Amino acid sequence: MTDGRSAAQQPLAAVHGIEMPDADTLTGPQLEGWDCALCGRRLMADQLLGTVAWSCGSRTREVELWVCRPLCV
Repeated sequence: MTDGRSAAQQPLAAVHGIEMPDADTLTGPQLEGWDCALCGRRLMADQLLGTVAWSCGSRTREVELWVCRPLCV
């Protein structure tokens, strides 16, 4: 556990030891939560992987990344 939070409160990536993808390598549908951030397939059932910083021009924002449920890895 990190930050004193239980596993249920931690991002899925931290709990499963998954490295967060580089936001610059993801497609629009992956960044928008339509497709899995890990495998790229269309999401039918999803779960939050975590958040990443994504920059577009001079603007940076936090983007939630969603993955397959059950986990596709």
